[in-house]
Amino acid sequence: MEASVCGRLVDPRGFLGEGCVNVEDGVIKSIGRSPSGDQVYSFYAENVFVTPGLIDLHVHLRGLDLSYKEDEESGTKAALSSGITLVVDMPNTRPRLATPEALRLKLEALRERSYVDYGVYAGVPDSEALVDKLASMPIAGFKIYPEDMDLRASSVSRVLSTGALVVLHPELPEAERVSWGDNAERGEARGCWLEGASVHLLSTYGPLKRLHVTHVSCPGTLRVAKSYGATTDTTPHHVLYDYSHEGCYFKVNPPLRDSVTRSLMLRELINGGIDALASDHAPHSPREKDSWAYCPPGIPWLGLWPPLLLGFVRSGALKLTEFLRLTSLGPAKILGLDHLYGLLEVNYRADLVVIDLNGWGRFSGTYSKALYMHAFMEGLQATIRAVFVGGELAAEEGEVLLRPPVLNPFEGRELGRPER
Repeated sequence: MEASVCGRLVDPRGFLGEGCVNVEDGVIKSIGRSPSGDQVYSFYAENVFVTPGLIDLHVHLRGLDLSYKEDEESGTKAALSSGITLVVDMPNTRPRLATPEALRLKLEALRERSYVDYGVYAGVPDSEALVDKLASMPIAGFKIYPEDMDLRASSVSRVLSTGALVVLHPELPEAERVSWGDNAERGEARGCWLEGASVHLLSTYGPLKRLHVTHVSCPGTLRVAKSYGATTDTTPHHVLYDYSHEGCYFKVNPPLRDSVTRSLMLRELINGGIDALASDHAPHSPREKDSWAYCPPGIPWLGLWPPLLLGFVRSGALKLTEFLRLTSLGPAKILGLDHLYGLLEVNYRADLVVIDLNGWGRFSGTYSKALYMHAFMEGLQATIRAVFVGGELAAEEGEVLLRPPVLNPFEGRELGRPER
């Protein structure tokens, strides 16, 4: 298929001028002043920009035995509707993605049902002997949870020795014992020191060759991660909300922090101290979120967070190029995919999003199964006009139009790291 997407072109490097991204067989074949495709999509308007597709490197699509919470189709449709064209799924599913058999089931489900490009992290296996088998599969890397450092020490050491991308949930194992209390109490009991200390603890298991510290909630953790050469991301909730937001809808791990810490994290985001934004999309059923005493942690974000955080761009707090660094090129670099995603460049994947900074509306729905919507009627200061996956128009004005041919960019790459 040959197509051209035309308009004001912007990527993390800056404004590239008015022109057309010309697509053939799912990749960008040329960028020029005039279209060359059979199908031409034109988006010339003030404050409307054609940019690289967005990447969310930390999502929980659930699926398998947890499909009642979310599944590969519902979650990726929600992602697609808001401009996200690549997601990477977490392994704390049921069954846990820590055996070759479970991982094959998940990869098959994503291949058959995903509406966007996809990847998946493997969990730390109970048996050290399984680490190399998992690493040989088309994965993005490994996810290490706090309990892994307590229960699976030898496997953690083996994971670190592989050279694969390692994504760390930055809390000590002791934090998992704190599930009681309101959000303020949880924020105090699972304090910032538990985050930074977890990075130090992981370093005792082996060399931190390729470490990414995810959903950071405290500025001190950013400094510790940097001291080890690690990359970092934070979430929308850790820069938008503090622990005065009460109830199950705002219960997360790591917990929401006090207003000063939240403000400092926002400052780090605006000043370039963080490598990426990631949603930590964590859906549950409405019934599970009904009872404070037992409700599981997690906020569902897919379908919402990009147009919500584009409010920082519209307000002037962030440049659009910086937003794209945090949501496209930054995640691509972390995943080792910056030769394929994150820029408007010849031979890159033709995943594109059209962002309209003139738009304003209210969030009222999503394709996600998590319909309890913590941000119902939240003001959105931007509109995602269109989303292209592999050059095919897959969503328009928030409505999913079709399931495009999707790609697992980690196929055929050892340890989830693409060749350069």
